[in-house]
Amino acid sequence: MQIEVRTKVALLLALALTLAVVGPVAAQEGEEIGACEGDSVSGTVVAVDDETGEVTIDRGDDLGQCTVTLDDGDYDHPIVDLLGSYFGDVSADGLAEALETTRGYAVYDSETETWTWTDDPDAEGAEPVTVVAYNEEDGTFTILTEDGEEVTVPAADLDEDTADALQEALDELAVDWGLDEDGGVVQTGDEIAAYHEDGLGFGVLVKLYAMADASGVPVDELVAAFQSGTEMGDLFEDYVKPSIRGVGHVRGKGHGPPDHAGPKDRDGQPDDDADEDPEDEDADLLNQAGRPDHAGPKDQHGPPDHAGPKPKKPKKGK
Repeated sequence: MQIEVRTKVALLLALALTLAVVGPVAAQEGEEIGACEGDSVSGTVVAVDDETGEVTIDRGDDLGQCTVTLDDGDYDHPIVDLLGSYFGDVSADGLAEALETTRGYAVYDSETETWTWTDDPDAEGAEPVTVVAYNEEDGTFTILTEDGEEVTVPAADLDEDTADALQEALDELAVDWGLDEDGGVVQTGDEIAAYHEDGLGFGVLVKLYAMADASGVPVDELVAAFQSGTEMGDLFEDYVKPSIRGVGHVRGKGHGPPDHAGPKDRDGQPDDDADEDPEDEDADLLNQAGRPDHAGPKDQHGPPDHAGPKPKKPKKGK
């Protein structure tokens, strides 16, 4: 399945880049790329305007290209903002960076009739190329030359970091987005906000989204199962128990204290289920502007635990 997907990505990007060559001619004839319609759009991102947020998607086959506009993903609710960013909100800047990552240089050897990747744009014979797919079966990258020719280079020619970055960029550019009634992209944060309004706590949503990421099961199927009465523990057994199981864990991944800093359970270890269903308590904490995560609300019921017991009052007459 992954091979088929990457092959499709290659064809879509190749078509997109070919169309890009004749784009100015089409524009002169008055043809314009219209907005994407329907409740979803699938294809490959081939152009991004990171100033306006407009993204051009090539849908392949006879569907051609269409455009959508990404919002800034800035939500009023701090937990929605946090979880949306963590679980997959996309941005025009991120897509533009992914497109830039797929561009590099290669050198053609006429004797062996092979192409070799190079990190040096000034290398003798270096030509600008665009990586359009990774072929898992034979471990090669498909590249598109300036002449529009599709050729391959061994992934082994690239250092590991570059190869990993290219694969991640190709995955990010292959999109399957839901669209709202206005034709805008439904972001992960939008989904989380809607689920929360429908009664699901943020702690539950973290588990379901993390489970979806780890298992590949669509999150709406997991939500439906949970809302129908399936216990979270049963979902863990049926699919996978994710390492991220609470809002505190998400904050620990760069947004707050590390995982081990959370509340301890009775055995003295961090409580994996401390955020089982925190509802809006986490939001209240984040809304305390200027206060670090570890500060928390002040104890209104006496001295802190480390202060020890209060001294006993002397009895009357002594």
